[in-house]
Amino acid sequence: MIDAGGQTCSNLPMRIRLVAVPSAAVLTIALLSAAGPAAAVPVARPADPVVLTGANLPTLVNGPRANIVGFRWTGSAWLQLPVQIDERAVVSFGKIYNNPAAVFYGSQPGLVNELVYTGGNTWTGNDPDVKFDSNDELVFMARDAGVAAPVGALPVGAAAGTGVKVKISDPLDPGAEGFVYLFRKAVGSSLKQGAGVKYVKYTFRLVSGNYKLTYQLTSGPNLENTLFTGATYRHHFADRWLCVRLEVIAPGATGVDILDRHKALFNPNTCVRSEDTFDAPGPFGSSEGAFVTNKVGPVRVIRSYVGANSGPSTQRTHVFYDRREDIRTDLRVHSISSIMDFFDYSAAATGMTYRNDFNQAGLTIDGNPETPAAGLPSWEQVTGPQGTINQVGTLQTTWTPSSIVPYYLDDSTPPVVQCTGDTTAYGSSGIFLNSALPNTDPALGGVDRLVGNRTMYFESPGGTAADGVARRDQVVFPLTTTVTTGP
Repeated sequence: MIDAGGQTCSNLPMRIRLVAVPSAAVLTIALLSAAGPAAAVPVARPADPVVLTGANLPTLVNGPRANIVGFRWTGSAWLQLPVQIDERAVVSFGKIYNNPAAVFYGSQPGLVNELVYTGGNTWTGNDPDVKFDSNDELVFMARDAGVAAPVGALPVGAAAGTGVKVKISDPLDPGAEGFVYLFRKAVGSSLKQGAGVKYVKYTFRLVSGNYKLTYQLTSGPNLENTLFTGATYRHHFADRWLCVRLEVIAPGATGVDILDRHKALFNPNTCVRSEDTFDAPGPFGSSEGAFVTNKVGPVRVIRSYVGANSGPSTQRTHVFYDRREDIRTDLRVHSISSIMDFFDYSAAATGMTYRNDFNQAGLTIDGNPETPAAGLPSWEQVTGPQGTINQVGTLQTTWTPSSIVPYYLDDSTPPVVQCTGDTTAYGSSGIFLNSALPNTDPALGGVDRLVGNRTMYFESPGGTAADGVARRDQVVFPLTTTVTTGP
């Protein structure tokens, strides 16, 4: 259940560091690197979003959400661009389970209150604040930015005096910049917030039917046939935690399904807990679970869910963009001995190359065992005619784990039991926290926290080690923004 994605900045040479974040009393484990040389204007981050909260936009906050629209200036004209607003609120997990008094494995989710994405299609419900409030998020794609607009310029359909200028800067390319302008619509304007654009497609389909009417909150399985489709990849789910298909459809890629499973275990040879037991009852007990939200917008899709056996408040959130996927896992569970999170590919990945920081020449995924060079990676890559996936990971904890190691197994007749999926291990790769974890469940009095983030870029065949480093740097050094009134 450990994932990847956050960021920490430093100008130190490449190495793994523990960096204190005082406001959250959290340690972030991330590989850091120096910023690259200056690059040409404009910002060259086609897969990366810009996410702002209402608190970042003081002149727009506390007003209607639906009448905020975005534009870029091309140098000679205004063009509308899609923006998306996602509501968030602090919600009791008892409400998410539609049972405030529910108790699972001695833990009572109703005692857990967290800031989550909201939506009326689940028991979470809509944000009780109907306005664009300080914790709601506004998002657009960095590639949609334009150049600086003339002072006083006003798009047709925008209300005068409401303009907000968002300057976007790339710390990896100090000379690069872009501008997006946000306005409120004028009265009577027909402008739409999404600008008539749909970058992403998501079909959430429960086999049983309507979520509120048919979902089994206290005992799975809850079979799905859910599919996300972006510009460069497709991701398929067969149950809440069950990712069973992943296809890279970037230009030149074969589009074949290369995934066996996105797996979660205690350790490589223990099947007592897994992504299967999180979803459905089996020899190890019952499994509760619920969706926090399933949200589809013009810019991104949000899929968030809770429930992992004795961690009923453990939560995973997928944020899908058209060329990138962010996965965040909040582990909330009693003390456990160890945990691991990794991608196990299928035989269809044969011939791809696996790389990371310490194995930049690459290992061939073919089911024949190899021993990679040691070292906890900050980026991983699989690439071949099937396409390229670059992954960047971070792990945040409130304690210093005594042992975190990489996991890699490429063996068609593996020496360890394959608890889920098929019986082979093709390029299985991820992270193994193989030391004791303290209680992280606030409903059980836990004060420690573990948050894993994974950022995945889906690209054309021909990926190189330099690409892996570049994607790592983009996550570690995210785009920055400066917000002023204007133009």
